[in-house]
Amino acid sequence: MTRRTFRAAGVLAVVGVTALATGCAGAAAGESESTDGGTSALTIIHAPINYELPYIAEQEGYFDEVGLDVTIKAGGTPQDNLAQIMGGSANLTITAWDTVVTATAEGMPVLAVAGQGVVSSAYDTSGIIVRGDSGIESVADLSGKTIAYNDLGGGPHIVTQQAFEAAGLAADDFEAIKLPYASMQAALEGGQVDAVFPSDSFYEQISTVQENVVIANPTREFRAGLPITLWAGTQQWLDANPDTVHKFVEAMTKALAFYEDDSNHDAVLKIRQEVSGITVEQAAAMKTEFRIEIPNGVTQSVTDALVQFGAVENKEDVKTSKEVIWSEALTTD
Repeated sequence: MTRRTFRAAGVLAVVGVTALATGCAGAAAGESESTDGGTSALTIIHAPINYELPYIAEQEGYFDEVGLDVTIKAGGTPQDNLAQIMGGSANLTITAWDTVVTATAEGMPVLAVAGQGVVSSAYDTSGIIVRGDSGIESVADLSGKTIAYNDLGGGPHIVTQQAFEAAGLAADDFEAIKLPYASMQAALEGGQVDAVFPSDSFYEQISTVQENVVIANPTREFRAGLPITLWAGTQQWLDANPDTVHKFVEAMTKALAFYEDDSNHDAVLKIRQEVSGITVEQAAAMKTEFRIEIPNGVTQSVTDALVQFGAVENKEDVKTSKEVIWSEALTTD
């Protein structure tokens, strides 16, 4: 049986939780791998985007089929989600590659387990959006402007720096501020920011407003093939529960097959409406490509970019992509 908990993720910052690694990681939610009936107990946290597969697995009974008793929690930013598994309130969480790289460089014992949403090379699910009357028509016009991100130092922030450099500007020639996705449209309309960088359903919603204009899609330009979101766990919990992880990956693989079957389109739309509280039209406009395997090539090139643009302070402690991926994870070159 799968249980849902719809609540915000904890606000404990990633910075400073390393001390929890030895004392708390996996302690609460991960104390026991199996219930009395032999079913593995698992608590997972999903992000505000790319959440379809776990809910498909719940709805279609895939968790039950593989022998998992799953509690699904709604989470927040990649950093907050990672802090929750470090604190032991969940076993696996959706986070971002950038967050895994910076966290492991700071000594946090976390590993990427499986991919989830992936940056498509064929279409966009994120981008830089401005008001049509702003006079901003390109990345070069953003020099000295304010851009809003869901989290600072994450993927959208870094690819913006790459786009600025490609446009012949200084990589930091803009002001970055943090705003929740849900607040971006109002901030753009009210002139509090010059541009926003939303993702997934929020990108679809804001980009389709007639008064707005998408001026760049640097995520696709610099990160095609990279997991936008991916599952991660603590080294301690993964070492103690490899069978549970394999069951989870199997359920996600089944859910992916369901998602990719066009005959199940309406069922996917209903999940999006229920989880995000959006209209059927907004749900239908969402474009999400999923992949369970984690690609070593693009994850390493993105890691290199994080070092280049100063997203990681202790550069000498940055690990290779293979070093921060669980040894039993499905990967590609």
